Amino acid sequence: MKPEITALVEPHGIRLTDSIERTQFDLYAPSAVSPTLTDTDSFYFPVDVAAAVQTRSLRTTKGLDVYVRDTDGELVGQSGTGSDLKLPLGAYNLELANTQMKVYLAVESEISVSGSTEAVTVSFGGETRVEVGARSLHQRPAGTITVPDDIGATMDAVSLLGSALKTTSCERSFPTLRGHPPLLEPCEEFAVEGEVVRPETGIRIEVPADRESVYEAAPLAYYLGADVVPGDEPRLVTDDFARPLDASGRLHEAVRRVLQQVFFLDCVTRTEGYYQVDLRERERLEPEVDLDFADLYDAPLAEQVERYLQVPFDVVEPHLPQWKVTMDVSPTHDNVAVLPFAADELALVRCPDEPDPSVVDPEPRELGSFYRSSNEGDGPASDVIQPDPVDTIEHVWVGDEMPLGASKATPEALKRRLDVTPKRHISVDVVCNDDRMREEDVVGDIYGTRDIYDFEVSVHNNLATGDLRDLLESGTDFLHYIGHVDDDGIRCPDGMLDAGTLETSGVRSFILNGCRSYEQGEVLVEKGSQVGVVTLAKVGNEPATDVGKELARLLNHGFSMQSALSVVTDVKSVDQRYVIVGDGSLELVRSKCGTPAILKPEKTEDGILLEFDPYPTINSPTGGFTTTKINGQQIPSLNYAVFQKAVNREALDEFFAESTHPVELDGEIVWSDDISAMDI
Repeated sequence: MKPEITALVEPHGIRLTDSIERTQFDLYAPSAVSPTLTDTDSFYFPVDVAAAVQTRSLRTTKGLDVYVRDTDGELVGQSGTGSDLKLPLGAYNLELANTQMKVYLAVESEISVSGSTEAVTVSFGGETRVEVGARSLHQRPAGTITVPDDIGATMDAVSLLGSALKTTSCERSFPTLRGHPPLLEPCEEFAVEGEVVRPETGIRIEVPADRESVYEAAPLAYYLGADVVPGDEPRLVTDDFARPLDASGRLHEAVRRVLQQVFFLDCVTRTEGYYQVDLRERERLEPEVDLDFADLYDAPLAEQVERYLQVPFDVVEPHLPQWKVTMDVSPTHDNVAVLPFAADELALVRCPDEPDPSVVDPEPRELGSFYRSSNEGDGPASDVIQPDPVDTIEHVWVGDEMPLGASKATPEALKRRLDVTPKRHISVDVVCNDDRMREEDVVGDIYGTRDIYDFEVSVHNNLATGDLRDLLESGTDFLHYIGHVDDDGIRCPDGMLDAGTLETSGVRSFILNGCRSYEQGEVLVEKGSQVGVVTLAKVGNEPATDVGKELARLLNHGFSMQSALSVVTDVKSVDQRYVIVGDGSLELVRSKCGTPAILKPEKTEDGILLEFDPYPTINSPTGGFTTTKINGQQIPSLNYAVFQKAVNREALDEFFAESTHPVELDGEIVWSDDISAMDI
C-alpha cells in the first residue's frame, strides 16, 4: 500500500497520507493546486509515489531541515529549521527531513528557503512545476524463518537477520537503510520463506553453542550482517583480525561495547557521504582518535570494523549517546521470535539468570485520601521481580515474571506492531467510572490537540459492564480508563467486568489507571491488545490523577508508551508501581519535530544550562539526524544524543515560544508553553 497525494482546500495545498502508518503530512500552497500523478524518475532517492503541482511556493506545518541536492545527488545546500537558503536557477532535489514519511521535491527553478521551528517555506522562481515524492517509513519483514529447538538451527537463523540491511556501508546506521529483519518462528523444521539472503560482509561471530549466547549476539549479528557459528570462546572474526567478546566474562557486556562503538563510529563516518553536516559528535570525538573518516567511508565493512575497534573503548565511551533499550530475554525456544524485534531496535540483549521468586513490594508509602481500588485490603502483586538495573532509556523484560521498572513484553505483542489496520483517524476513548475522579477526565481535552492528525475523542462517564465490554471488543486505538480495578475485574456502576470473559480485545493500547490493574491488563494483551500501562499496587487518587494527565500529554506529544512512562517514573520515583504490559514501543501519534525530547534547564552563574534528553521511537529510530536551533545557532546532532547548551534568558524564552516541550523542573514535569526563563 503506497502513500496517497491529494489536494487540500482551505487552506490550499496537498496532503500526503500514509494509511499503513496512519499518519499524514501537509504542504500548504498560496492558491489552489491540483496534484497529478507522475513517474518517479526525477528523484535521486527512491519514492513510492509522486505527483506534480503548479505553485509559487510550498509551506510545511512544522519546522524541519531541508537538504538540497543536484540531480547527481551532490549536496549543494541545506537549511536547518527554516534558516535562510537561496540557490540560483537549476535542477534540484529537496529532502524535507524529520517528517512522518520520506518527502522529496523535484524542481527546476530558483530556490529560496525561510521559516522557523514552527513552519518552513520553500519558494520558487514564480509559478513552477513541482514534483512531490513520498516513501512510507513502514518497514515489514521480507520473509519468515521457522526455527526448530536446535542450537545449530538457531545460529543459522540469527545469521540471516542481516539479510534486511539495504546497504553494508556505514550508511546503514541510518534507520531507513537497515530494514526490518525476517521473522523467526519456533517450529519443528528449519525453513526460509521470502527474500532472505545474508550479505557477504566477511564477518563472523563465534559463540558457545548455547541459547543464551546466540540470543545475546543477535542484534550485533544483524547490524554487521555477520555469520554466527559455534566457537569455544566468543570472538568477532574477519579474515584479518579477531576480537575477543568476553568483557569481564560476560558476553552481553562485550557485545554491547562492540555494537555501540561500531554504530556510533558509523554515524560519524557517514558525514563523509550523503549528509556532509558539521555533526556535533564528530567535532568532539575527532581530536581524540586517529581515524581518517574520509578514507574509512569507502572502506569495506570488515576493514571499517577492524579500524574502529583499534580505538580503545574508553576513548569512545564518553562520547556515546544514551542507548535506547535493553531487553532481558528468557532463553526459551519460543522467545526466538523476539530476536528480530530486538535486532530492529538494536537492543542490548541480556539473558538473565532465573529470577529470585521473593516478592518485591511496590507499595508506595503515601497514596493520598483514597485508593483507586474496590477493596482496601488489596496487597501488591505477588510475582514481581526486580531485574538488574540498566543504563538505557527503556528496559524490556521478556519472561513470565512481572518486572519492576521495566515493561513486560511477549512475542505476540511485539508482532502486533506489524499488523496495523489502515485508518485515516485515531480513536481515543476516555472512561471515568467514579465521580470522585472526574478531575482526570480532562485528559479527553488533551488527546487530539495535534493538527496533523484526525482524532475522534469520546468521553464516557459511569459506563455499564455491557457498554464497557462492547468498547473493549471494538477497534478503538486507545482507552484511558479512570476508576477502580482489582483481581475480579474493572468496576462499572452495575458490577465488575473481568477482561478474561472477553472474546477478544480490540483496544490497541490502553491505560488502566486503577489499583493492581496489571492482571486485567495482561489479559487484555493476551486477548489481542498491543500494549497498556497498568499498576502493581494500590494507587492514591491524587498521584494517579497526576500520572494520568502527564502520560496523556506526553503521548499526545509523540512519546512512545514506554518513553512516556519512563519520563514520569524518572521524575517521580514513587510511580515505579506503574509498568507496561505488551509492546511499549507503540506511539499514539508521532512527534511534531522529529525525536521527542525532554528539556532539563539548570541555572548557572552565567545564565542557564539547557540539557536536551531525546527519546527515540520506532518511527524516529536510533541513528537519525536532528538539528536544534537555539540562541542563534543550529546544532546538528544524532537523534539519540544527550547534549547541553548554555543559553541566556532571552534565547530560552524565544525557544519556548517557538515550540512546546516537556520540561523537568524542580522534580516536576511542566511544559514550555506554561513557563518562562524567570521560572528557572
